[in-house]
Parts: sequence; structure tokens; C-alpha cells
Amino acid sequence: MKVLFLTPWYPHRYDAMSGLFVRKHAQAVARQGVEVGVLSIYNAQCIMHNEIEDKVVEGVREVVIYTNKGGAWGEVQAMKQLWQYWHKHYGKPDVVHVNVLTKQGLLARWLQVNYNIPYVVMEHWSGYLPENGSYRGFVRKTLSQMILSHAKVVMPVSSKLMNAMQQYGLRHANWQIVPNVVDDFFYNNGTTSRVSKGKFRFIHVSCFDNKAKNTLAIVEAVERLSKQRNDFEMLMVGTGQDIFFTRSLADNYKLASRGFMRFTGEQTPQEVKAWMDESDCFVLFSNYETAAVVLEEAAVCGMPIISTPVGIAEELIDETTGIIVPVKDVNSLVEAMSAMIDNAKKYDSIKIKERAAKYSFDRVGHQLVEIYRSQL
Repeated sequence: MKVLFLTPWYPHRYDAMSGLFVRKHAQAVARQGVEVGVLSIYNAQCIMHNEIEDKVVEGVREVVIYTNKGGAWGEVQAMKQLWQYWHKHYGKPDVVHVNVLTKQGLLARWLQVNYNIPYVVMEHWSGYLPENGSYRGFVRKTLSQMILSHAKVVMPVSSKLMNAMQQYGLRHANWQIVPNVVDDFFYNNGTTSRVSKGKFRFIHVSCFDNKAKNTLAIVEAVERLSKQRNDFEMLMVGTGQDIFFTRSLADNYKLASRGFMRFTGEQTPQEVKAWMDESDCFVLFSNYETAAVVLEEAAVCGMPIISTPVGIAEELIDETTGIIVPVKDVNSLVEAMSAMIDNAKKYDSIKIKERAAKYSFDRVGHQLVEIYRSQL
């Protein structure tokens, strides 16, 4: 079987983290013995002329075109050039896997009409969520429904995202939830009893985009809890556009000097894993998420979780794995954190890990290959 991924988001020479979740899906499929290719576009004004980069990363052939031709027409031309290159060198795929509507879906539909290649759609975009509200415009909505109508399967990465798409009236007969993938090393080692010998440690990992992640509210919750007890700390892992404002608020409350909050800055995935293994509870207080891979990673590490009902949270969390708190309700977050400190021993790390087994490369890759095969 030959599978060709079409995606607007993918790691490239200017950003190794862009669309990393798409690369992991492609690698998961490749591990099943399937021949996998990826076509992606990176557009920037600093690029002097179109350049195609062709390389193999962990069994996946990645072909990225670097171009300075922006806009819809520029993307159409770039996609045409990519397909011509792929077809000349590697032939026709058996299945096309579209990531994120709508432009890549237009190429997939064209390939279906002209080459009789079936395609499936995987959706990651948070724009469908009402809290984001970016899914708008008559043309986009019309094209999205047209592309979905001819897809064999639609695969959102969470039921929350599927429901949001359906609320916009997007229709299809075959919806299947396919989760994101957690790196293998998250499944290795780790503790089975997570309660710290010293202060109870909460950990938050994100890109520090306050509109989505609500990191300022986490700082506020730590400040309120610090007035009630002093037996905990919050570890803030990562960086992003609102890291300055988050740290400034923490400094205003003197949380670092008082021993209640630490900022690590940007960390590698392996370093994130190490921090999780040394923490007692994961905290996510987002306003919206399509899935939230960090919840998967925390569960794989065996940590109980406090989260708002976003992304996969409600699929993953119950009374045995953590606590769900309302969006933007800081007092509820404070209460949940205090309860977690007092009751963390009741959460079974091994059982939490077992629930998260479905996020492995093998499980997700097998699920995707079975979906492809069902359409051939």
C-alpha cells in the first residue's frame, strides 16, 4: 500500500515543531509496513525562488516546497508543482490522506477525479471550536462540505472536535476518531507512585498562548492557593507568545521567590518527559483545545490530571484519573488543586498508564491502516 499525506502544517527547516503531530501520524503508518509520503508547502517572503526538498525521515518520504508565492493562487501552483514532482519520481498512491481542510482537500478531490485515488480527511484545526470561531466565510464552508462529501472517511482527533464540526452542519456518513500519537519514550520507565517526597509538584506544559491556554489564570490560581497552604509548587514548562505576560504576573505575586512557581523555558520532548516523571499532577486550564497531546503524554506517564473539559479531557478523565473543572473558573481550579494534594494517593499510576495505551505509535498506526484498507 502507498499512502500520500497532504498537509499545510509540517516540520521544516525554519520550524522543527510545526505540524509535528502530522509527522507522527505518518511515521505511525510507516511502521505498519506501508509506503508513506508527505507533500507540504512552506511560504515566506525571504525565499528567493521555489525549491523542493526531498528526504526520508524515519521511513517517511517528506517532500516540502519552499516558495515566496503566497495567496490562494500561489498555493495552487505550488501544490501542482509538488504533485508533478511526486508523480514523476514515485508514481501514484493508493490512498491520499488529507490533513486540515480546505486547500489540500482540493488537490485530493482533483486526484480522485483524474486518477481515481480515494482520499480520507483528518482534521486537527481548532477553528471549528466555538471558543475560537475562525471557521467562517461562505466559500470556505462550501468547499469544506464539498471535500468532505467525497472523502471516504472523516477523522477528527477528538470527539469534541467532531461535535464542533457537526454543529457547523458539516455532514458525512463515516466519522472515526483517531487520536494523536505519543512518542515511544513517554511509555518507558517512569514512577508507579507519584507522590513527591518534598513539596507536591503540579506541572503545566504548553505554548503559552493565553487566548487558548489561559496561563495567566493558572498563575492566579497558584497565588490564591498559596494563601491557603505552602506544601506545593507549580512547574511551568515551555515558551510562547504570552510567556512574558505570564512570568510578569508571577513575578508581581513573587511566586518564584516564595517557592510556589518555576519556569523552565523551552524544553525538548525528552526533557518534558523527565519533568513529568518528577511531578505529581498535570494541570491544563485551557479555554479550548482540539485534542491536547499533553494530556495524552501526562496520562502515559501515569499522572493524575486536572483539566477543563477541552479536547480529549472528557474521554480520558474520570474519578480514577483526575478532576474536570469548568472553563475560566479559577476558584474551582484552586479547589481541585488543593483536593489533589490531599488525595493524590488514591490515583493508580499503573491504571492511568493502561488507559493511555491507545495513543502509541503501534495502536494509532494500526487504526489508520485498517481505515485505509477498508476503502480500497
